Amino acid sequence: MKLFITLILLFTPFVVSAAKVFDAANPATIYMVVWRGCEDACLGFKSYLKNNDLPVNLIVRDVARDKTRIAEYLAEAKELKPDLVVTWGTSVSKGMIGTMGEYGSLTKLGDIPVMFMIVADPLGAGIISSYKESGRTNVTGIRNRISEDVQIRAMREYFPLTRMGVIYSEGELNSVLNTKKLHALSIDMGFDLIEKTYQLDDNNTPLPGQFDQVMADMAKENVDVVYVGSSSYNLENKDEFTRAAVKYSLPVASAYDVMVTESNGLIAVANKYYNVGRLAGNQANKVLFEQSTPGALPIAELSRFSMFINMDVARNLSLYPPIQLLRFAELINPDSHIED
Repeated sequence: MKLFITLILLFTPFVVSAAKVFDAANPATIYMVVWRGCEDACLGFKSYLKNNDLPVNLIVRDVARDKTRIAEYLAEAKELKPDLVVTWGTSVSKGMIGTMGEYGSLTKLGDIPVMFMIVADPLGAGIISSYKESGRTNVTGIRNRISEDVQIRAMREYFPLTRMGVIYSEGELNSVLNTKKLHALSIDMGFDLIEKTYQLDDNNTPLPGQFDQVMADMAKENVDVVYVGSSSYNLENKDEFTRAAVKYSLPVASAYDVMVTESNGLIAVANKYYNVGRLAGNQANKVLFEQSTPGALPIAELSRFSMFINMDVARNLSLYPPIQLLRFAELINPDSHIED
């Protein structure tokens, strides 16, 4: 018995001190896999690490919109055994983490902690079981989307909404899940949802040159707005998408601020990706330096969101925002003339 107690006393300090302590001489390693280069969320993440002087060795791998590369980076991550894996987007996150339907509370990465960001619907994608905690010991994440009911209420503050158009690729899981949500909301909130899908090639990628035709079809359907809630393809082709919409006098509303701030969308209710990236940095700090268990953390989200209105587009479409929106919206091209 004395020997047993002695062994416990000897090994207890070892167990308690087993957690890694990182410093400049021994930095934490973060392995980040992104979908389309180191864009604003990735830059925001890097900014948080730098501004807070966190000792981190950051490895960034770019899938470059090619899903077949995910398996390569999964294998590399498992070989390198970083202290944290960060995934960007639904396809990358599912490919690196796996769904709960496949792995339950475990993941493809084994015992490596992992954090997702820029996933439109992590619940619907089967990556987590709850926003209060992920349901998986080694998984945490960032919730970046403003819910669709908030988007619709904002649109209705601007103009009557009885018919909403949505154009998406069936090859994008996030877009399919988002459209299912819109279907449910169309019943609850009383509007018609008009769907159009892109024709796809053998790789499930939309064939080029379809924007004009789908917008012409939406105009024939007399939709009040074309909504872009979750679509990497529409975002990547935002200029062609929004130009075609304006050509047919269709306003575009979006959950992506850049559809409005950098293109020809009319209104966006969104969190800036840069700020989402900084929030992800804060969550990584909790896991690596505050030694929080990833699965015990709530899925983090920003407490505020912004509304953006493109005044050039408002003028072109003769859709001038009501005064209650002008009071708090961020106006893009604010010098555009507004008629009384």
